[in-house]
Amino acid sequence: MTFGNLQIQLSGLGLLVAICCLPATVCANSNQMPKSDSLKYLQDLRSQNVRRLQEIDQSLTRKIEEAAPAHIETDVNSLKQAKKEHVLRQEFLDRLIFQVDTKFRGGDMKVFLERTLVDMAKVDAVGAGESGLWKFLRYASDAVRRIPEQRENILSFLEGYMNRSVVNPVKPEDYISSRNYSNGAKSESGSPMAREEVGAVADRRIKELEQQAADPNEAPAN
Repeated sequence: MTFGNLQIQLSGLGLLVAICCLPATVCANSNQMPKSDSLKYLQDLRSQNVRRLQEIDQSLTRKIEEAAPAHIETDVNSLKQAKKEHVLRQEFLDRLIFQVDTKFRGGDMKVFLERTLVDMAKVDAVGAGESGLWKFLRYASDAVRRIPEQRENILSFLEGYMNRSVVNPVKPEDYISSRNYSNGAKSESGSPMAREEVGAVADRRIKELEQQAADPNEAPAN
């Protein structure tokens, strides 16, 4: 296979080396997103949040009717805290949908979010209301800026950050460090590997690839 003047060997170490030598414009998968796809994603999140708010209200009603007096205060307060969280998520999603609908023309959603979330934080901070969204919005912008993965859906990343908490937002660096794996759609946390261990694992993998290149029939080591 050939990209311009670069020929890629589709086997073992040759593939690894060729991929590492590809220009950034070939390897990178930027967050180029059509406006319609972005709006649909956010509107789906909003619909899910509306359903959750309805479920919380129904649970509150049942607790008032059925809970024993000894436990009712704890149960109701817990549900009211959950409702506060989801009300703020609703306000955030409503505002972001409006921004995307009126200002986003398609293109790099990551760049758009970095700037727009800061602008939204400024408006919320100087506003007369007390929504408390400014801190989440500012932290979210910083988290988006710090995201290391090139292939990750940026709106999925923002959804994950929102789901941690809007009322008590996680510091961006803490959120980033808690996310060790991403397949482009979902992220999972894991145990970070020491730097010296990373080098050892890389060396072992290169040796395995060299062995496979020399003997394609040899099974890779576990």
